[in-house]
Amino acid sequence: MKIKKQNIFEKFHFVDEFDSNKLKTSVFKGKILIPHGFSSLLSLIIEVEKYFFNFFNVSINEFVKDNSIILEEKEIIRFQKSIKQSKLLYKKFIIFLKDLNFDIYDTYCDQITIRFSPSIKERGRGLLKPVKPHRDTWASNFQHQINWWIPLHDLSNTNSIFFIPKYFTKKVKNNSKEWNFELFKRGYINTSTPISVQNFNLVDYKTKKINYGSAFCFSGNHIHGSNLGNFRRLNIETRTLCKKDEMKFDLPKNVDNNNLVEQGKWFKSLIDSKFYKSD
Repeated sequence: MKIKKQNIFEKFHFVDEFDSNKLKTSVFKGKILIPHGFSSLLSLIIEVEKYFFNFFNVSINEFVKDNSIILEEKEIIRFQKSIKQSKLLYKKFIIFLKDLNFDIYDTYCDQITIRFSPSIKERGRGLLKPVKPHRDTWASNFQHQINWWIPLHDLSNTNSIFFIPKYFTKKVKNNSKEWNFELFKRGYINTSTPISVQNFNLVDYKTKKINYGSAFCFSGNHIHGSNLGNFRRLNIETRTLCKKDEMKFDLPKNVDNNNLVEQGKWFKSLIDSKFYKSD
């Protein structure tokens, strides 16, 4: 595993004997990894591009660079649902995880979703709106969750996502105690996840230019959120859990999550689609 260090971001390329233990150790310590040069990852991205063009009759690059192209919200939602239901995309993501030497028999995965992020002058559309600073673990309540965030085109610092790594192990004020997933699904809560309710210093925000064919791989415990720029952004994302990781690795501690509900049904086995936890 060859890693190029750059602050909290570490870029790595495909090698034949990939060490997933090193990857997970780095992630659970707070590193943000950037896999690059994986043909399996590129194949997944290309397939999403095909889905997008066949559905909207416009390419992703045209859509994100031309704010005059307007897609109806109901069509965006219908497309997002089709991405969630795609077995082919799921299979391609499994191939990528195999390239990373993940134990597929021990891995559970959330649905693959696509996020339509607006330009700074537009309102959010679709099922996944831009989100303020948050930890994904506030919603799922699993400290061994790994996030996979995959852009569908080149991104600059200004319209990538942001991280606030200074607080990876520090408490922040948040509304996890009041947030409830069922209330969100019924439309009583606007955000798909609990969010922070404190102000952060701008110098603590970290962003990273990321190119087509790469991804962000990071702990769900990281404070992160959406950056909005002059152009739109499209990405796919999902999260994984591996049962053995709870005992095998030194996981980030829960320092500020007051949500006690574990969302075990968000994650399904890559082998037989059984829930991670069914309670």
